[in-house]
Formats: sequence, C-alpha cells, structure tokens
Amino acid sequence: MILSIVIVNWNGKELTKNCIRSILETCPDEIKDLNFEIIVIDNGSYDGSAEHLNIFSDSIRLIKNNSNMGYASACNRGMREAKGKYVLLLGNDTIVMDQALQKCLKFLDEKQDCGAVGCRLLNPDGSVQNNCKKFPTLLNGFYTYLSLDRLNHDYDMSRFRYDKTIEVEQISTSFLMVRKDLLEKIGYFDKSYKILYNDVDLCKRIWVSGKKIYFLHTAEVIHYGSQSTKKAGFRERKIMYSDIYRYYRNNFGLRAVMLLPILTLRLALTLTFKN
Repeated sequence: MILSIVIVNWNGKELTKNCIRSILETCPDEIKDLNFEIIVIDNGSYDGSAEHLNIFSDSIRLIKNNSNMGYASACNRGMREAKGKYVLLLGNDTIVMDQALQKCLKFLDEKQDCGAVGCRLLNPDGSVQNNCKKFPTLLNGFYTYLSLDRLNHDYDMSRFRYDKTIEVEQISTSFLMVRKDLLEKIGYFDKSYKILYNDVDLCKRIWVSGKKIYFLHTAEVIHYGSQSTKKAGFRERKIMYSDIYRYYRNNFGLRAVMLLPILTLRLALTLTFKN
C-alpha cells in the first residue's frame, strides 16, 4: 500500500463528508491502482457523525472512540493502524484539489532527504493561507499571546509569498504527508499535547532526525480552518492553553513561567468575549 490518509473528526460530519468526497473524486487513477486507504477516527462525536459517514462504508475505515481523546491521541491511533508507505495527516476541514496527492507522492519519491511535505492551503475564496513558520523562540511566544503579531514577521514567515517550493521548519498538519518508517523511528505525536503544538513538536523531531520538511507550492487544498476549535468550550480551551505552556516549558525551561500570566489572562478574555 502506498498511501494512508488519516482524518480525525469531532462533531464535523458535513466537513468530514465533503473532505472524503473530495479525495474520492480527485484521487488520480495512478494512486487508486497503487492502493490507498482512508482512516477516519471519530473522536467521541455527539452529532451523529459515525452514522452519517456510513455512506462511505465501502471506501473508508471508520474507527470510533468512545470519548474525545484529543487530536494527538486520535491521530496516533490512525497512524499506528496505517499500512501505507506514506501517511497523510489531513484536516477534516479540507477539500483536496486535483493532483495534490499525486504531486506530493512524487516529491517524496524523488526527494530522499525529505521526511515530510506540505502544500499550499487556500481559503474558500482562493486566497493563500500562511501555513509555514519557523520554530518559535520564547520571545515569539510573548509577541503571539500579547497580540503583537506585527513583531513576529520572521517567525510567521509573513514575507514569504508561497510561490516556490522551499525547505521549512514547521508546516501545518492540516495537510502533512510523512514517511511511515520515519514516524516509526521518531514516534508519533506526543500525546501530552492534546490539541495544540503537537504539530510543532512533531516537525521539530523530524528535523532532529536528520530529515527535512518541504513546502510544495504546486499542490493545493482548500482549508476552512479552525472549525473544531471554534466550537470549543471552557474545558477544551483550557487544554489548548495548557498545551501552549507545555511546549514553551519543554523547550525553554523555567523561563517559560513568565508566559503563564499572559496565557491565563488571554484564556479568561477569550472565554469572556465568547460568552
């Protein structure tokens, strides 16, 4: 098997249905001949997702979790079950465009130093999303969570026009195709990051292993973005901010304690304005 596509769903039955349909409709015949699989992990949804996705029972493997295990743990379950040479982590809020899978597979086949590849993410109106970043410094964390993004140009790669293929430090796991043998070597997502920063941590471990990550500008998917997190209540948002702090604490030690008051205030303000 050449490719395993892993999709996590949480109360997003329509988005997930459209994502799966886009794969089946645009997947090149060459890939179909090589055999691929779609693994959908339903993360304890209560919107009838599991029943709704039964229309694809002949095309997908549906794994049902009894509760919301978090994105990282759910993805890990899918990646461990994957049989493909390559594993595609795909957001359920994406629409796969024609030839995107084929182009990324070809790139990985030809670029042996490449451990993982991502592609251009497009908004529904066709504009390009910024999905590439450098690894954050502690100062970048302060700028980000004080809403001083104008000072984060280098970290955000805001001057990159997404018009050429380049090496990147980290890229969104809304679409990230990774070598399965590399995942087995470095481990999957660190499940202590339940919602956020698991992707940053994974990208860092890919680089530490000696493999590179590339952004491939010729492959595209539509990405609606943050649909699950928009539905998040207090419990989920508290987990998100715990993930943020965990990343900075793991990478910058006790100095990260200085971020705690900012993250606590931001969480409080987010919940206040949400309500």
